[in-house]
Amino acid sequence: MQLSRSAVWEVSRAVQDVRDIVLAHYDREHIALRRYLLFLGMDLDSTREIVQESFLKLHEHLLANGNRSNLRAWVYRVAHNLARNAQTASYSKRTELVPDLTALGEAAASLASAEDELLARERLVRVRQAMTHLSTAQRECLVLRSQGLKYREIAEVLSLSVSTVAENIQRGLGRVKELL
Repeated sequence: MQLSRSAVWEVSRAVQDVRDIVLAHYDREHIALRRYLLFLGMDLDSTREIVQESFLKLHEHLLANGNRSNLRAWVYRVAHNLARNAQTASYSKRTELVPDLTALGEAAASLASAEDELLARERLVRVRQAMTHLSTAQRECLVLRSQGLKYREIAEVLSLSVSTVAENIQRGLGRVKELL
């Protein structure tokens, strides 16, 4: 069976449209997604792999005519699940609940003065310590919110109700304020 020229063109255009959608989401979300994975305790190499795999899965999802509503939350959910699977597989290698935030504070290294850099590092240490006192759900909700996700999107990513997300964020923020 031979496809007509117009059918081939339509398929080619559909594939290009999917590619454009994935690239647009990648450009918009990959840095924030990597930060989120670092907060989950993943190392830098693992975060790169998980981000790449998440967007590959998005590409496959769209090519299979998957649901296109709220792709941002969809990508975060896939990345979240991949991270949890990786952590479960290597649980014995994990030594801390919250990763060393120096990877997240790379921008602090470029500050104008040594004093500013020292203050920024001290702030990161205090935030890290405060985050260890939160429940996993509170920490994940706060990190996703800090990445700009809406409560509804966080609920989708973590399979929680919106009211539970709101409660986790409120309690988590209260606890962090207490500790800082």
